[in-house]
Amino acid sequence: MIKSKKIMIATVLCAFSAFSFAQEVSFENKLSSELVSIKITDDGNESEFAGFENETSAEYSSDNLDIGLTVKFAIAKEDDDALSIGAENFVDDYFIEFRPINLLGIGFHKGYSVAGSYLPCLDGEIEASNIGSDLGVFLRPLDGLVIGAGLDFITYFGRDGKEPLVNFGAEYSLAEMLAFGASFRNIASDDRSIGAYASFTGLEGVTLNAGFTYNGEIEDFSISGNLINAGIIFAKDAFGLAADAVFAAGGDKDEANELYFAANVSYQITEALTANLYASYTKDFDNDDVWATAINPSVDFALNDNNTLGTGVFVNIMKSEKSISFPLYWKYAL
Repeated sequence: MIKSKKIMIATVLCAFSAFSFAQEVSFENKLSSELVSIKITDDGNESEFAGFENETSAEYSSDNLDIGLTVKFAIAKEDDDALSIGAENFVDDYFIEFRPINLLGIGFHKGYSVAGSYLPCLDGEIEASNIGSDLGVFLRPLDGLVIGAGLDFITYFGRDGKEPLVNFGAEYSLAEMLAFGASFRNIASDDRSIGAYASFTGLEGVTLNAGFTYNGEIEDFSISGNLINAGIIFAKDAFGLAADAVFAAGGDKDEANELYFAANVSYQITEALTANLYASYTKDFDNDDVWATAINPSVDFALNDNNTLGTGVFVNIMKSEKSISFPLYWKYAL
C-alpha cells in the first residue's frame, strides 16, 4: 500500500512538472535517538534503551502544484524485551494543493498556519492557527492576501449530534514586514477554536510573533485553554537567540499547565560547528507540585553541505522525577 502511494506521488510529480516552470524540491531524512533514558525517583534509579526514530520528508513546489509527504518509523524495545521496528501510522503527514488559476488553490490535507502563531523553540505553530482543511480552497485575490476555507474529514450534514467540521480564516502580509490574520476552526461546534495572530519582520535579523487563541492547545507541554503566545527570533553574525512563551487561562484545572516558556541560544563557533543551549519551564499554578524544568546543551557539526551530526545532554527535572538522556542525530538534507 505504501509502495503504491509512493509510485502514485512520483507519477503525479512527473506529470505536473511538464506544466510548471519555477520548481523547488526539498528532501530531509533525520535519524535520531536519546540512546539511554535514566529516570531518578525517590524509590531508586532505572535506565532503558531509548530506541531510534527516523523521519523522512519531501516537498515539491511549483507555480501550480505543491505536494508534501512525511513518513516516520521507530525502533523500540517493548515491555517483554522484544524489539519492534515500524509504526502504526507510517505516513505521518501529507498534503496536496493545485492551482488551476492563480486566484484559486484547491487543497487536500493542506495546512496553512497564520503567521504569528509560530513558536520557534517548539519549532511548530499553534494548531488552532491552521486555516487549512482536509478538503479546502485558498483564494489569493490580492498580493499578500490568503483566504482559506474548508471541511475536515469525516464531516456530516444533517446527522443528529454530528456538527460539520468547518474551518476558515485569512492572513494578510504587508510589505514583507508585517503579517496578521485570524483563524476559525471547527466553528460549528461547541469545541470551536478562534485565533488572532501577528508577526513583525521589519528589522533585519529580528522576528516578533504574538497572538491569542480561544480554546487552544499545545499537546507537547500539556497546555490548554485560552492562550496568549509570544515569540522572538534574533540572529546577528554568529549569534542566535530564540524564545517563546505561552500563558493559558480557563483550561482544565486539574490536568493542564498554565505557563510554558523556552529559550535557545546558539553560537556558530566555526563554519561547521555550532553550540546550543536550550532551556524550558512549565508550571500548573493550580498545583504547586506540578512543574518541570528542562536543560539541553548540544552541538551540531556539519560534515558537508548535506550531512549534519548533532549530540547533547537532555536533563528534565520535576518534583517527583528527574530524567537524563543523550540525544544524538544524523540528518541528510537537500
